[in-house]
Amino acid sequence: MSERAPALVVGNGLIGAAVAARLRATGWPVTTVSRGASGAGHLSCDLSAPDGLARLRDCLRHTRPRRVVLTHGPSDVSWIEAHEAEAAAVHLGVAELLAELGLPTVLISTDNVFPGDEGARTPAHPVRPNNAYGRVKLAAERALQSADSGLALRVSMVYGWSGAGHRPNYGQRCLESAARRAPLDAPVDQSFTPVHVADVAQVVAALCEAPRSPVGVAHLSGQAEMTRFAFAKAAYRCSGADPGLVRPCSRGETEWASRPRYSSLRCTDFGTDFDAVPGLAGWRPMSVDDGLRSMLADRARFGGAA
Repeated sequence: MSERAPALVVGNGLIGAAVAARLRATGWPVTTVSRGASGAGHLSCDLSAPDGLARLRDCLRHTRPRRVVLTHGPSDVSWIEAHEAEAAAVHLGVAELLAELGLPTVLISTDNVFPGDEGARTPAHPVRPNNAYGRVKLAAERALQSADSGLALRVSMVYGWSGAGHRPNYGQRCLESAARRAPLDAPVDQSFTPVHVADVAQVVAALCEAPRSPVGVAHLSGQAEMTRFAFAKAAYRCSGADPGLVRPCSRGETEWASRPRYSSLRCTDFGTDFDAVPGLAGWRPMSVDDGLRSMLADRARFGGAA
């Protein structure tokens, strides 16, 4: 295990931290890259600045990682809607660097590359982003595909404990509101296929382990399409709180107004739900109830509300 070429994970948020932990648990030497963290095995740099991108280039040339996983931001969809150029400079700059170096890469992408007029999108469906985040991510996908060395893994509403210092995701926010027995407004007109971050980390680690680095596009989703409203009610029910505290609203009344009506995906590219990926035969993502219960079991470890 110690003789393996290292993996490099760019981004240390919800997905990046989980992927790095999973790879380390299976014996990979991992270097993480982000703006805020520090310590051994970590490169601290601001990828929005020219010197930050230069430092990443130097790191890649020095370590020559066997696999690179891109999970970095900016990822706040509402912020990107007003700052598309700044977000594009980061995402496209990093993707073009990896394409130039030809390093095998897994890019965590998004359902927002689709217009959102229908759900259950597969990689075969035509892309047509309807917001800035989708346009930025699609540009990064195409930069990697130009070098035929990367896989764009599109996900739909990843949830789990984000950890201290990181923006809480929707699952975390729902459970924390439920713990306070507080009312919560949740859109009924926005649908996802929620997937727990542990499932994402397991799939990404398996893709990194594959003898040949996969290329192209794949979708990773949870078991079922559901609205934000239905997800929030499930979080309250699993927490023992009154689901009636979740109040229906439209997405136009919320911070998610710029997101598509439908953001649901289907896993279809690697056999049936990734069965063809070594190490994932028979694997299935957690149900939302199981994922939320897993979060509740882990909340003390991750600093979640009791």
